[in-house]
Amino acid sequence: MYKKNKLSTQYPVSLWLALFLIAFLLLRGLGNDSLGYPDADRILMDGVFVHDFLRDMPLLHIYDYTIHYFAQYPALSIGYRPPFFPLIEAIFNGTLGVTMSSSRLALVAFVLLGAVAWYRLVCRIFDANTALLSLLLYATTPFVVQWGWYTMAELPVLSMSLMTAYYYYRYTETDQARYFYAMSILFVLTVWTKQTAVFIAIWFVLYALFNGQLIAYLKRKEVWLGLLLMLVLLTPLAMITLWLGKKNISQSIGGAGGKVVSAHYIWHVLSFYFKKLYFKQLTQPVFFFSMLGMGLSVFYRDKRVHYFFLGILSTYVFFTYLNARDARYTLFWLPAFCLFAALPFYYLKKYPWPRYILSALLVLTLSYQLYRVTEKSAMYATGYDVAAQYVLEHSLVPMVFFDGFNNGYFTYFMRTLDAQHRYFVLRGDKLLSSSSVFSKSSQAVHAHNTEDFRKVLVQYGVDLVVAESRNEVGIAIHDDFRAYLKTSDFELLTAIPVDSNRSQLKNQQLLIYRFLQRQPLSADYLELHLPIVGQVLKVPMR
Repeated sequence: MYKKNKLSTQYPVSLWLALFLIAFLLLRGLGNDSLGYPDADRILMDGVFVHDFLRDMPLLHIYDYTIHYFAQYPALSIGYRPPFFPLIEAIFNGTLGVTMSSSRLALVAFVLLGAVAWYRLVCRIFDANTALLSLLLYATTPFVVQWGWYTMAELPVLSMSLMTAYYYYRYTETDQARYFYAMSILFVLTVWTKQTAVFIAIWFVLYALFNGQLIAYLKRKEVWLGLLLMLVLLTPLAMITLWLGKKNISQSIGGAGGKVVSAHYIWHVLSFYFKKLYFKQLTQPVFFFSMLGMGLSVFYRDKRVHYFFLGILSTYVFFTYLNARDARYTLFWLPAFCLFAALPFYYLKKYPWPRYILSALLVLTLSYQLYRVTEKSAMYATGYDVAAQYVLEHSLVPMVFFDGFNNGYFTYFMRTLDAQHRYFVLRGDKLLSSSSVFSKSSQAVHAHNTEDFRKVLVQYGVDLVVAESRNEVGIAIHDDFRAYLKTSDFELLTAIPVDSNRSQLKNQQLLIYRFLQRQPLSADYLELHLPIVGQVLKVPMR
């Protein structure tokens, strides 16, 4: 049996330096509002929505407030995505100002807490040096660092899962009820950060089974109270997800639907995340060291690695089962792989020459990863904040129509730059057409010709129209709309160049037109088709 390590309540200077390095890497480009990633704009707006909700406190008309807010700023994903990360964003927005920088600082706060939890966990099972080294390997992995440059939920949910895993391990180690209660609350908050984090329950059950403790745990009062607490606190999220996320669920949950699938397809599915691990998630040196660490742990029959191996296994099984696949979904297993990469140094530390060689190689590996981070380009697109400012300065009425791919960031800037929150943003991909992110079968066209286009702009009292010069929405009717913008019904006021390394936004211009046929608002309702959540909203405009 291995002796459990005692953990000091005071952290060494090396950990504080590691945390400083993590913050430094994640906060690259802080203050540069051109950095952006698909979906990150929605999460930014979710944070602003929660901020405004807490300011206004519309407790007697929550639903009406929400749909009116979405009608004004149609770039929310609240309901489709859980609100815990946006809540923390809102706190930072309220304290530091409603800016992209304050939202990114909220994300970094999550990561630092997760880093401390990981350090404490590995310290308890191995030692401080192994904990620090595994943390540094994880924190300097380029694939991990890049998610700190945008307001995505990947690092917050990973960090929450690390905190949850720490407290669950403490419970298995001590049998103290307070750790199970802490784990229960953290598990709930983790799932309220991103629903897919529910898979860590599989990890914990497997670990209890592996240790032969599952039946014993099920006889304990704190376990049943903790499970009841989780059930009560997660039921609202489950109801919201079933209400607004049916399409997402149907497109994500696996199964072949009774169809015969080829062996090639099965192999593609089974190997997908391992290929992503080698080619995209880990650098090759870390991958090599992790494989060496796994081999040595088997050679030494080290039972301490079981907790981490089962975490890897649970991640692989759960996300391989889902139909929707992306390398970022399995970020959860990267800290464990980085631990295995640190274990050769731990196992061979008693042997001078192997230790010296491994130390040199690990220093080179960390240096290589830092170099890769500095070489990695953040995604960006300029011009959308400039366009929003131009609209605010030149529009005769608070109603702007936007037609383009990067609609979320334009909407975000309209909200953050409009101090009085007067302006409505109307989106072409809601009023001229609509579609689901994942399914072409959900595409629909709501305006078919010039007369329909004119009717939409007239009834909503539109003055300025902002359109990306190239149609990247993917529906042909938006090309027809761009042709209409070149007619005598419009005056081109300005063209703002977009500088971007995102394929859909390269060589774009933001063309701002004045609609010369503008009339007072006459529409009683704003009808928004939302196939991604299976809803059609009719929002009163008067």
